Amino acid sequence: MLDSTFFQACEAAASQWEVPALAVGVSVDGGAESLAVGCDPGTLFRVASVTKPLTAILALGLLDLEAPAGVWPGDVRVRHLLSHTSGFDSEAGDLARFGDGDDALAAAVAELPSVRRWVPVEQVWSYANTGYWLAAWLSAERAGTTFEDALAERVLAPMGLESTSFGEPELAGTGRDAQDRPYPRARRASGGLVSNVPDLLRVGESLLSSPRASHMRIVHGKPPAGVYGLGLFGERVGGVEVWGHSGSYGGFQSSLLVVPDRHAVFTGLTNSSVGRNALWEIENAFFERVLGERRRVQEHIALPAEVRESFTGSYANSAGWYEVKLASAGLVAIIDGTAYPAQAIGERTFEITEGDRIRARFDFPREGFGRFGGRLAEHIE
Repeated sequence: MLDSTFFQACEAAASQWEVPALAVGVSVDGGAESLAVGCDPGTLFRVASVTKPLTAILALGLLDLEAPAGVWPGDVRVRHLLSHTSGFDSEAGDLARFGDGDDALAAAVAELPSVRRWVPVEQVWSYANTGYWLAAWLSAERAGTTFEDALAERVLAPMGLESTSFGEPELAGTGRDAQDRPYPRARRASGGLVSNVPDLLRVGESLLSSPRASHMRIVHGKPPAGVYGLGLFGERVGGVEVWGHSGSYGGFQSSLLVVPDRHAVFTGLTNSSVGRNALWEIENAFFERVLGERRRVQEHIALPAEVRESFTGSYANSAGWYEVKLASAGLVAIIDGTAYPAQAIGERTFEITEGDRIRARFDFPREGFGRFGGRLAEHIE
């Protein structure tokens, strides 16, 4: 599958988005192939939130999904933590303040009662790293060890992941999000793993074959695009289910996808803050070969100016501050100081049409709230 034409597509995507290093792997019916641009296929990258499916697998093996989460109100269950439906905010400040000792995760969890709760459980899907820290702590308590040791013994080793760890990547991250410091230990459960293409193909194969993984593909929430199960996003391409997770942190962006009906796996790793744009093109090349179709391009719709104006204003959460302004035919979202034009693709959903966040979506799922990067933000003025 990864022939010269596919390699040229990878080179073109890396060049277009100025991605210094990119590694890609594909497995169909167990036949693994890999290639790389600017590095070796076995290079270690930070995989960021591709960590979440592995944390979810650990929790599924140790915890009752209906068990209370403990430090949050009793209506919050383990399944809400893993499906981003707890209603709580995503972050709790810079977790580096808790150090790198074995007590770092417990110290972070002790502060979770002070995290803002936006809505009751199951009301609105809102991406929440906080839930994964809590699920990891509960799992570690049940296992009687640290989260890292529990994950290594119960998930990484059984999958045969020889290169995956909470160590450091072999490349530096690049772009606006690049950071030159260790990943905070307390937040490892939500995105701290370092891995490579061969290991992630093994993760994908496990997600295709493990009975436990089938529970991860049961829909629990509705993000701005697709659906979410337990540690996995879901979408349809050409009418076929595709599940997986992306990752973004510190100048690295990554992707892991599985197509159960075709017994196919895709993984892509980059050391760029805009690497997802290159991976989007490469994923479509993968879909064309496995499914005969690319992802469907969402059609824009026209909304009256008064409807669009009702969404304008300032929004805030722990991850950032967002401004939404009226444009001639759509809206403009100001994110991290950059203005991004967007067009409506639904009555309350907009898609960015230009710039390095192209195709990213934001929406307004209920009165008084916007959702940016999948995270709820309160309309404050």
